[in-house]
Parts: sequence; structure tokens; C-alpha cells
Amino acid sequence: MEDLERHTILGAGTFGQVWLVSHVNSDGERDPYAFKIQSKYELIKSHQAKGVVQEKRIMEQLKHPFLIHLAATYQDKQFIYMLLGIVQGGELYSILHSQTRDGIDEKDVIFYASGILEGLSHMHRSHILYRDLKPENVMIDKKGYPVIIDFGFAKFVKSKTYTLCGTPLYLAPEVILNRGHDKGADHWSYGCLAFEMIEGRTPFYKEGMDQISLFRAICKGKYEFPPEGVMSPEMEDLMQRLFVLDPVKRIGSLANGINEIYAHPWYREIDFGKLRQKELNAPWVPNIKDPLDTTNFESWDHLKDKTRNNESIVISADQQRIFRSF
Repeated sequence: MEDLERHTILGAGTFGQVWLVSHVNSDGERDPYAFKIQSKYELIKSHQAKGVVQEKRIMEQLKHPFLIHLAATYQDKQFIYMLLGIVQGGELYSILHSQTRDGIDEKDVIFYASGILEGLSHMHRSHILYRDLKPENVMIDKKGYPVIIDFGFAKFVKSKTYTLCGTPLYLAPEVILNRGHDKGADHWSYGCLAFEMIEGRTPFYKEGMDQISLFRAICKGKYEFPPEGVMSPEMEDLMQRLFVLDPVKRIGSLANGINEIYAHPWYREIDFGKLRQKELNAPWVPNIKDPLDTTNFESWDHLKDKTRNNESIVISADQQRIFRSF
């Protein structure tokens, strides 16, 4: 950890900060990373400590070009540290919601959705549910490809799980109704995200809606397609197959599993082999000047480095044991 040079803060939250750091490789060049620092005391206070240990275990299992890479972990008495691959193009959210418009062209949606599908299916093959798919959790890499980040809600699940978690706009009905959910809940959220990419809004929300009304609309499967011509008939057909209330009958959960989604006509222009190798032209490639370029992140320069002061509260030996396997 001492070999990492800190440059600037990329983000901040309840439990800590994310820094841009670099490490000098064997060729003498600087490799950039994101360095996530979290306070043990804050994690314990918010009952998130066991969850972050699980998150680390899950990320260790996952190696895929469209999933954030965990390079190393460290800890001391006060903090835990995750060294992550850096994704410098900013959030997918900022591509979908610009000052001039909400939503993007369908051919661009297909590209991003195909990369996200690849990442999801890789997780599902390892019996990992993601459970928080939304545009803020997808970033754009230097080649313009989507990368899924933040595995805070991910979980190993062999059959079903019953925890209510995720972001309300993207929740599947079986999650809201606490009937137990599996990978089908991720496929529902995936449909919500694809819909939002083209339409600029999620399918089940109407302006002024409170959360109860939103949940009612989701549980009834009540949504409207955008005006004719915005969405192709193929995309409308895929959305209808994803927004099936019974998860057993939802596309992705039928006899051929995820392959039924891959085989849908909406993806016919995508060569998934070339996509995995990043050989397709992305709709937008960020202008990244150098490995330490942070222009696609908001500025957090007003914040102090939390780990450089002694304000954090020391935790007990019993509490330290929670982080034993981190």
C-alpha cells in the first residue's frame, strides 16, 4: 500500500472516499487505479461490515472486461482499502441525461445493453446476483465500453434470496412482494435500464408518484411504451418479455436461460465475440489525455483526506475480527 501515490479524490460517501492513485510498474510507467477507503467504525455503526467482507469475496471471483476489477485489498486498525481498476469515462447516467436531452439512440442503447448483459451473465454463471442495476452503477471505460461497478448488494445465491434491497425504480415485483428472487430480478432491472436508456425515464414511474404508487405500478406491470417510432418493434418485444410479472415465465428464466436473451432479434447486429474483445466501435469514446486524467469526474477538491487525521474512532478486538478475512 505504501507504493501507491495518491493524486486526487474521485468520490466520497458515508463510509469513506475513493482516490485516484498510481503505482509504478516494472517498465517504470505509472498505472492508475481507484483506491476505495472505508471506515471500519462507520461500516459497523451502519451494519454494513459483514456486507463489505462479502463484497470483497464476490469481487475476487469475478474477472470480466465489463465488470470492475479488484486488484488488491488492505486494512489497518481504522480503515479497509480496495484497489480497483480505474474507469475514466464517467457514468453511463451522464450520457443518458445531458443538458440537451434525456435518452439516446436505439443503436447506441443496443451497444451498451449488450455489454451490460455480458457482465450480468458472467455473474449469474457464478451464482452471483447483482441486485442494483442502474445507470449510476455503470461507468464508461477509455474505449467507450460499459463497466459495471459497486457490488455492495451482490450476493451468492444458489436458489432464491428474500432480502429487500436495490433502488426502487428498478426493483422486480417479486422483490417488492418478498416472494423470493433469483437472477430473474436482475433481468427485470436490466429491462428498466434499457428502457431508460432510450426514453430518458424508467418505465414504471410517472412524475409526482410516491413510492407506494410506484410499487403498485411495478407489481401490476403497468407501463406505457414511448410514442411510435422511438422504440423498434424488436425492442418493444424484448421489453414485454422482460416485464413479465411471473419470474418463472420471464425471458432469461425459461428452458434455455440467458441464451434466450442473447438469441432475441434485438441483438442481431451485435457480434458478441468482437464485443468481448472490445473490437466494435463504441458510440462515444471519452477524450482521456493521460492515465491520471479526471475530467470526467466531478471535483471533490474541497474534501480533506479522511485517513490523514486521527479523528476516526478505534474499534474493539471483537469488531476487528469481522474484517479478519478482508
